[in-house]
Amino acid sequence: MPKDDLRSLLKAFEVIPKESRKAIRKSIEKGADELVGRMQYLAPEADGELKESIQKDMTSDLSATVSVEDEAALYQEYGTANMDRNSFFWPSVNTLKKRIRRRVDRSIGKAVKEAFK
Repeated sequence: MPKDDLRSLLKAFEVIPKESRKAIRKSIEKGADELVGRMQYLAPEADGELKESIQKDMTSDLSATVSVEDEAALYQEYGTANMDRNSFFWPSVNTLKKRIRRRVDRSIGKAVKEAFK
């Protein structure tokens, strides 16, 4: 059943006109950039490698992934037996997800209204 849901969702995305996709993509990119900026602001500044390893990747027209490549990120986020945690990833996600979701929802609504006038 989940595969059918995914197929129907992907089929629905194909119906979205290219101009509408561009508008939606802008809001997704802006949200991803905002998330990267917040994570870099909250990340510890030991040597700067952790901040530099935070990046976004536009995985398709309508999706983005924010990731951290530095191996020390897990230790900073959750801590160790010898070190307290210095969370930066999840606090950023939790504080920005509603704002990003609202922005994307507004852009989807606006794009759909414009496309199907």
